Amino acid sequence: MRAILFPLIVCVALLTACRPKSGPQHVFQLKETPPMLTEELALAKAKETIQLEGYSLDKWQLTRAGTPPSDAPDGTPDLLFDRFSFRPTEGKVNFTNGKRYRTVMVSLQGDRVVCYMFYGL
Repeated sequence: MRAILFPLIVCVALLTACRPKSGPQHVFQLKETPPMLTEELALAKAKETIQLEGYSLDKWQLTRAGTPPSDAPDGTPDLLFDRFSFRPTEGKVNFTNGKRYRTVMVSLQGDRVVCYMFYGL
């Protein structure tokens, strides 16, 4: 019984330690529901989020991840916003200080934009 219990405990501990880590959600109430999540709106709210998390925009600049550019539902190309093709109301914005990267996840939910920092595994 102990031979099975020990590996099981180790597996559960490893899976728990490998969960993705994220910061608190920041909810931005909009005056009205936009027809789509524009890159401009996503970048603005991502910048607000990174500042709320204590990062300075003087040190952390917008950058594009290695993914190919995405397009908004109206066909406008996204230059810095990595829109999810399977869910165009969501995506990520990446920042770098030249050595490290930080990612802000952005989601349009009706008349709100919900953002949080994603720290990975």
